[in-house]
Amino acid sequence: MNDLTRYRLLSDAALPPAAKLLYSYLLDFAGGRNGTVWLSSRRLAEEVGLSTSAIRRNLHRLEQNGLIYLTSRYSEEGIRLTNKITIR
Repeated sequence: MNDLTRYRLLSDAALPPAAKLLYSYLLDFAGGRNGTVWLSSRRLAEEVGLSTSAIRRNLHRLEQNGLIYLTSRYSEEGIRLTNKITIR
């Protein structure tokens, strides 16, 4: 996705700048829309430069706005694994 397309996509979204930054990062990491990413909040925080709580808060904002879909994952023992993030 080129920068102009991304700008048009995000310009109408009523999101804070941190959410737009996170979405742009996810788009790049996933290789565009309809991609999937498996990253922890901690790793996203390191990569994007936000706190883990800001990452979680903005992931939920992106999901509420229909830009991503979050799927929680757990091991057979019930241990929480990284979220599956699907870009819409």
